[in-house]
Amino acid sequence: MTTYAPIELAKLLRLPAPTQQQADVIAAPVGPLLVVAGAGSGKTETMASRVVWLVANGHVRPEQVLGLTFTRKAAGELAHRIRQRLGQLAQRLAREQRTAADLGAGEPTVATYHSYAARVVREHGVRAGFEPSTRLLTEAACWQLADAVVRAYDGDMTAVSAAPSTVVDAVLHLAGDLAEHLREPADVAAWTGRFFAEVGSKTGKMAKPVRDVLSRQQARLQLLPLIRQYSEKKALLEAMDFGDQLSRAATVATAHPEVGQVERDRFRIVLLDEYQDTSHAQVVLLRALFGGGHPVTAVGDPCQSIYGWRGASAGTLDRFPSEFPQRSGEPAALLSLTTSWRNRPEILDVANTLSAPLRSYGARVQELAPADVLAEPASTATVHCALLDTYTEEAAWLADRVLASWRLAAKVEPDTFPYDIPVEDRPSTAVLVRTRAQIPALENALRSRGLPVEVVGLGGLLDTPEVRDVVSTMRVLADPAEGAALLRILTGPRWRIGPRDLVALYRRARSLAAARRTGDSAAEPELADRLDEAVLVEALDDLGDPERYSQEGHRRFARLGAELRDLRRRLDQPLPDLIADLERVTGLDVEVAARPGDAGLARGHLDAFSNIAARFAGESEGATLSAFLAFLAAAENEERGLAPGEVEVVGGAVQILTAHAAKGLEWDVVAVAGLCADVFPGPSNAGDHWLRGLGVLPFPLRGDHAGLPALDLDAASDVKGVVAALEAFTRDWRDHDIREERRLAYVAVTRPRRLLLASGYWWGEGVKRARGPSVFLDEIRERCRAGAGVVDVWAARPEADAQNPTATDVPSASWPADPLGHRRPLLEAAAALVRSAPVDDRPETGDPLVARWVSETELLLAERARLVPRSTVEVTLPGHLSVSQLVSLRRDPQRLARSLRRPLPARPDPYARRGTAFHHWLEQRFRAERLIDLDELPGAADEDAAPDSALADLQARFLASEWADMVPLDVEVPFASVIAGVVVRGRMDAVYRYPDGRYDVVDWKTGGRPGGADATAAAVQLAAYRLAWAELRGVPLDRVGAAFFYVRSGETVRPADLLDEEGLLALITALPASGQVTAVSQ
Repeated sequence: MTTYAPIELAKLLRLPAPTQQQADVIAAPVGPLLVVAGAGSGKTETMASRVVWLVANGHVRPEQVLGLTFTRKAAGELAHRIRQRLGQLAQRLAREQRTAADLGAGEPTVATYHSYAARVVREHGVRAGFEPSTRLLTEAACWQLADAVVRAYDGDMTAVSAAPSTVVDAVLHLAGDLAEHLREPADVAAWTGRFFAEVGSKTGKMAKPVRDVLSRQQARLQLLPLIRQYSEKKALLEAMDFGDQLSRAATVATAHPEVGQVERDRFRIVLLDEYQDTSHAQVVLLRALFGGGHPVTAVGDPCQSIYGWRGASAGTLDRFPSEFPQRSGEPAALLSLTTSWRNRPEILDVANTLSAPLRSYGARVQELAPADVLAEPASTATVHCALLDTYTEEAAWLADRVLASWRLAAKVEPDTFPYDIPVEDRPSTAVLVRTRAQIPALENALRSRGLPVEVVGLGGLLDTPEVRDVVSTMRVLADPAEGAALLRILTGPRWRIGPRDLVALYRRARSLAAARRTGDSAAEPELADRLDEAVLVEALDDLGDPERYSQEGHRRFARLGAELRDLRRRLDQPLPDLIADLERVTGLDVEVAARPGDAGLARGHLDAFSNIAARFAGESEGATLSAFLAFLAAAENEERGLAPGEVEVVGGAVQILTAHAAKGLEWDVVAVAGLCADVFPGPSNAGDHWLRGLGVLPFPLRGDHAGLPALDLDAASDVKGVVAALEAFTRDWRDHDIREERRLAYVAVTRPRRLLLASGYWWGEGVKRARGPSVFLDEIRERCRAGAGVVDVWAARPEADAQNPTATDVPSASWPADPLGHRRPLLEAAAALVRSAPVDDRPETGDPLVARWVSETELLLAERARLVPRSTVEVTLPGHLSVSQLVSLRRDPQRLARSLRRPLPARPDPYARRGTAFHHWLEQRFRAERLIDLDELPGAADEDAAPDSALADLQARFLASEWADMVPLDVEVPFASVIAGVVVRGRMDAVYRYPDGRYDVVDWKTGGRPGGADATAAAVQLAAYRLAWAELRGVPLDRVGAAFFYVRSGETVRPADLLDEEGLLALITALPASGQVTAVSQ
């Protein structure tokens, strides 16, 4: 058998030659291996190449390879890369009289850590008494469940002084910590008792710092019954959360060694991606399954370990060599990838400077060096930094820089408006922030310059004007006392109610309140105030004397009141249907479609919000409007953004997101804003450690406690010693916090390919003391001064007695606001021209060329009509129809009639074949008992099967969707329903069941999303499926939902107003001649 070196394989596959470091990793001996891969160092390509090298040299067959990573997106990318390379290898080897059979008929398994843990539980959980059918709850469902437990709890909570939403967060966080570290509530209770005893044994008067710490421990103890109830609730629902899944998998693996033997026999080679982000439970699971010298390759970067608050530990990567030793007992081998293929040399200079303290602290990572292709001198500076006087000036500087970078990249004139730059010429751009409070000023500055903006994440989504309008209306519908939400609606761009009319409405509200207030209500001012608020909405239903208002104000109040009454009648609908109705009733759907410039973004925001509502409704028991609004309120306060991998880079717009959410992504241009003292790095958050954090597991109970600050009470002989130990812990925690923040800054500055902008300010909003540059911005400035970039501006330190200049800035705005702004004169002029234009639909009155085209077309059509005789034939519907024929009946009855009268074979369609192959792959995936990877379509590795990259792309996109980890109740469900005497036959792709007894019928679509009448017709398919499933299960129709999932775009679409049984009946019986359709022969 021929032996291939990495460079020979690259030549064979016609790929660029690997670097020496990459070649060392690719051809490393088969055994435990740690690869420290810096940001942008090409680890995905290197991992894929290692698999190809192992397969080509006979060390392993493809199906014996397991690859694990954190996100579905990353798993899809890695699986696609491996399959692509193996396919290329098979083609090249065929020329040497070797076939694909020599490489093995199977495919590698690439999955997320969580999905692999789920498979371990599903296949082996019965050994430990775990039911394999237990459902996995999403984060939204967990939040709902915990919220219900907290609100129903009547036990002792005297030590807990927090809002219910804060308690819910604490319960979920502590429950997750317990699972991640394989602990039980009893462990917390026992350890806390010992801690109380140890502190209580110290002599001296109890000091306040000590009392505060003990009080927080007591509050945590009072959460333990809530956590037990939360666990009991999950058990009743036969459900588990992600933490349960991991702890169960770790328990099975450690308690039953035979499970490890099975997995090691199945997977001879294991690849662990982003290993620095693994939690204690994941490490325990992997060590139990693949320890003891099994060939495990872990890849990661300790400088990018930023998820300590989620259970990961920066020391995990450093411990790998000792936790996964070689069979001889020696530590695992260590290799590095230090060539960056992403960042310019100047950007790497900044990144290496920021990471230097981490390396000196012990991180096993070397400085990054640029690839040769990036080392050529740039024509313009690639790093700019600035320190401004105020946060608004920083936002303005940043926006100006971004706009200049767009114009430079597109090679257009300096005054070109952003929307005039073609989307394909706009550099991908991101603005990274440390906290969400930074976003409004930055967004306003960017939008004021005409730059399209997308604020990423649910919290950011809620800040967009169109979604804020929807949420405000929902709040008013759910709670008439939501005066702030109602005022937003009244004073917003649609209704534009002025002060005089608002005062009149308020007076009417007070009048109604006074009329129904009883005599003793005056003794209850709190209740009276509540009633005053409540009738503000009621006043819209009873406006009183029209003379109180302006004529236009009264008309608008009346219209809004009618809309709200209409929407209240629809509150029993599922959340997605309610949102769709709200858009239509309020005209928001039309308004965003007509919006200039960013109409697509606005529509995308509304669609994303609808998808969130649909997931919440589908994944939660008792998904009421009030519960959904409470969930949104909690999500709005989330600082760290989305989970890693959930963000997609969007072209053509400036994305604003938190630095945490940016990990793993890259853009052409990246601005890191707010590099100020107490902003980035932020102030030490005491709530993140166990002495102060309500929902934090005490560090001594964590599996990774050796890498965390410790409270040392051994030397404390009295209470003063305890206070000193607390102060030492606080200092250690601050140092630990700074290292976490430095890793986050390192992640931020390694995101850009071409341009890095870094900025800060002296004066923030509402602060009394100037902030100034953070240590990170100071370090970046020094590198710029040394030649790595340009210091654009550096504001001097304010005088000691200086006042915040933003405190004297009085925001001003016109009221009511004009939604058209400076565009009003032009739009009004255009509207006047349209109104004054003569009504004549004959285009020949205009352009002579167009008139000639019309005339010639009419002559051709007339000649065709004369030469081709047309006859009308009535075609009776057959006694049975397929669902696709029912859709055709809605879309084009004549076309259906022609096909019924003279059936013709369908022309060969590769897209249809691909769709069939995709559906078959999904059916196999869902029906299989084992974990199916990205490429498990039967025949995918056959010798004569040409690779279908489009099909692989569809599979990868599905695995990156929200449906990938959800397990359907049934797939490919055949049915036959009788409607108006006609048997309608079809087959449902997938049906999902939810805890509250509701169902979802989902149809997978591999084509594009239709619009207009085609979308309306397509919805008939879901209507038929929905009715059929309700009949099959004997459940009410309103308990069955339906959706299309468009795989290419990743959109889940739930058409509103689906036809019910009467609607489908009307569709068939409304035909003329009792069920006849007209066929016009041609």
